[in-house]
Amino acid sequence: MNLNIFTSFVIGGLFLLTLLAFNNFVFNSAVETTTGVITENSFDTIVEILQNDINRLGYNTGTADNILTMKDGEFKFKGDIYDEDGSGTVADYNTVEWNLTSNKATSTDNPNDYILTRTFDPDPFFGGDSEDLTFYVTHLEFKYLDANGSETNDPELVKQVSIELVHESKNSYYVSTKGAEKFYRSVWNRTIVPNNLTF
Repeated sequence: MNLNIFTSFVIGGLFLLTLLAFNNFVFNSAVETTTGVITENSFDTIVEILQNDINRLGYNTGTADNILTMKDGEFKFKGDIYDEDGSGTVADYNTVEWNLTSNKATSTDNPNDYILTRTFDPDPFFGGDSEDLTFYVTHLEFKYLDANGSETNDPELVKQVSIELVHESKNSYYVSTKGAEKFYRSVWNRTIVPNNLTF
């Protein structure tokens, strides 16, 4: 074979491999970006609702026993959660419960997903509909802190609530040659000091 032809084949082959590798990189980057945007939007929704609920813990309840359940993955409490919902005077309050269940999510492809429920019950005096929301998260943990920032099991001593939330994409954005899947991950750590608990 002519050396020039052989060299052309080699160079052409290398160029083709480089082009294919670049196209694969661009495709994977596009998939990761799209997956990331979808995951972040879902994550922001969970954070917004969770943050609003806990900030209003004990608000307008007129009672001191505002925390009903306090566990690592389950938090139930009272508060005037929504403005202009009919409640808002002393002893008019809603009940909210966040619960990370042990049930694996079956509607996602992520084996790390568990079902997180948020149950809202309106004040029975005003009626209204209860509200059940379902999310899929990898991890949720509550820690209950006193005024000094130390963990406590006593609801009456709780002045701060520390939250760690991990949320991953429903689908993997990359699968290695060995079959290992990569999921887009968002992490949120926050310590909230509900205004009503500071008094």
